[in-house]
Amino acid sequence: MSRENMLRVRFSDDEYDRLKSLADEAGVSMSQLVRDHLGKVRVRNREDEKERVAMLNRINANLNMIARWVNTHKDSADSIEVVSHLMVIERHIAELSK
Repeated sequence: MSRENMLRVRFSDDEYDRLKSLADEAGVSMSQLVRDHLGKVRVRNREDEKERVAMLNRINANLNMIARWVNTHKDSADSIEVVSHLMVIERHIAELSK
């Protein structure tokens, strides 16, 4: 395969040394190491990540409210109500995993 395209990337000394070390350990060139990992790296969209964190914070707040309610009303805790809240949280978590 002909490789005519080149990408120039600037590294700090530490980053360069780390990449060199990884390539040496694998017995390949630094270029080969990068090419070998192109399909294995997952790049996340920062906006999506912010939305996920906000959703997780809301879920965490809901869990805390449910736990507080259950602890406060141990004798009168309505298990159906608690389960329905947990189902809502489960749906939110499923949305995050899409």
